[in-house]
Amino acid sequence: GQPFWLKRAPTSAVLRSAGRTFRASAAMATSGDGGSARPRTAEDEEFEEADVILAELRRRAATGESDLPWGDTKERREAPDGAFLVERTYALGGSEDPGRPVLTLLEMPYSAHPDVSVGVNGTGGIVWPGALGLVNLLRQRFDELLGAAAAAAPVLALEIGAGCGLPGLCLAVLLGATSGTSGTPSAAEGLHRVVLTDEAEAVLANLRRNVEANVAQLGSCRAEVARLEWGELLEGEAAPPAEAVDLLLGSDVIWGHRGELVGRLARRLVRPGGLLLISAQEGREGLDVFEAALRCPEQEGGEGPAFGIEVTQAHEAGESLVLFVCRRQL
Repeated sequence: GQPFWLKRAPTSAVLRSAGRTFRASAAMATSGDGGSARPRTAEDEEFEEADVILAELRRRAATGESDLPWGDTKERREAPDGAFLVERTYALGGSEDPGRPVLTLLEMPYSAHPDVSVGVNGTGGIVWPGALGLVNLLRQRFDELLGAAAAAAPVLALEIGAGCGLPGLCLAVLLGATSGTSGTPSAAEGLHRVVLTDEAEAVLANLRRNVEANVAQLGSCRAEVARLEWGELLEGEAAPPAEAVDLLLGSDVIWGHRGELVGRLARRLVRPGGLLLISAQEGREGLDVFEAALRCPEQEGGEGPAFGIEVTQAHEAGESLVLFVCRRQL
């Protein structure tokens, strides 16, 4: 298929430089109990680098120095609560294809919200390169990975750490263009279903807006939003919004200890024979633990069959990515 088409301003090198400067300047993290120091962790470094990058995105956009880095910007505005909002469009196809679907997403490029008590609490406010890499993977290999299954019966999919929801909504568009064995989805066959999940309420509220804005593009697929806190699910404190899924997907969800958590989520949620699709920044800490958890689940106390793993590389928006296509054994 054609590459994912987007308009991108050349800001990534400047932003990555800002992130490296910030990382080099801080050796210790401050805890929330009054300022005592503790050893820094990989998670501290990742979140602080993201905060620097996102703050720089807001500054450059607000001053008009440059456009935001991905997608075509339709509108910029500031919400009553002080959040900086950008509406952008993402075309799921080449510019030479006038009939390609176009998704409209509302993003919050500065995730360090002016009121930290209602902020995005991380990096879920904008579309990152990993999401673009996962969208390309879905578009290029949809028929191979899901086409036959989607034509025969409703597909159930769940996106973890959905953020703005681009990969999950892209999947919903692709599923919605398929039909059941009768040619159109009947009441008996049901609709394909994609559940977009995250944790922070600000992200979930934005996800709901994005789903509503793109309903007309989804055809025979239903997209919905649900809260999913990984620890609560894995500790048995909460039920999942969906389980025994045909496809679990996530972009930029692995760093540090989260590699093991994503592996455990896959073992908990993906049915035998089902798929796991993950994109991550190349070299990210936790990828080796993630792979080990999928290949040898018994080592992590897991149940059920292991996953076969295919790993490929991609390059999107100035970042080197690894893409995991994992099929759970029967």
